[in-house]
Amino acid sequence: MSEPNRAIRDLFEHRYPAAVASRDRQAYLDLYTDGALWIRPGDIPRRGLDAIGAGFEAMLAGHRIQPTFVAVEIERHDHSATVLGHADALVTALADGSQERQAYHALWIVRAESTQDHHLAWRIHRQIWTPTRKADGSDPDLLPSLP
Repeated sequence: MSEPNRAIRDLFEHRYPAAVASRDRQAYLDLYTDGALWIRPGDIPRRGLDAIGAGFEAMLAGHRIQPTFVAVEIERHDHSATVLGHADALVTALADGSQERQAYHALWIVRAESTQDHHLAWRIHRQIWTPTRKADGSDPDLLPSLP
């Protein structure tokens, strides 16, 4: 696997879920481009870091989310890439400890941006997710697991 693909997979499968699980708004927003578009089920589309931050806070209000993401397909084009994958999340209500499993398909467009120290950092530019039909986060007809 190439270094850019490894970095993109790390963003999708490790850094993003860690930011959600930690409930750290700034760590979450650091994963996005300034003009990012964020579309999640049951919410309005949100563009820009302030709007995405508000959506993140609303998503977490009263809940702890422990997600697991799997990138099934990464297609890179110069300094951008599309990522298709799925997520399984354990959502715990903070008030009473009740739990629910949720599963989603995820489609991201990510961009490589230059950092202050002149390295490239992959950030989410477009993020769309939709519920799956299976609680385990898979849909064999759409997202087969890669070997």
